[in-house]
Amino acid sequence: MTASSEMWISLLIQVPLVGIFVWFSLQLISYFLKSIDTRDAAWREYMTQQREANNQAIKHMAERFSDEIRTLGKEVAALKGQIEK
Repeated sequence: MTASSEMWISLLIQVPLVGIFVWFSLQLISYFLKSIDTRDAAWREYMTQQREANNQAIKHMAERFSDEIRTLGKEVAALKGQIEK
């Protein structure tokens, strides 16, 4: 065989191998990106639930504080009435 034909045979062997490697790399990247999207969607859902739970807790705490302040105001008014007598 001549050097030219050996070069062509080598090229014919390498081109499909490179094609397979590129295809495999693209498939691997696609799978990785899909898994990242799935993970990100799960985290977004989790963060939304956490934010809603925190907002409800803060709302409940604010309601309790307002009830306590109202009660303390009534007690102070009652004590002030007793002091003034």
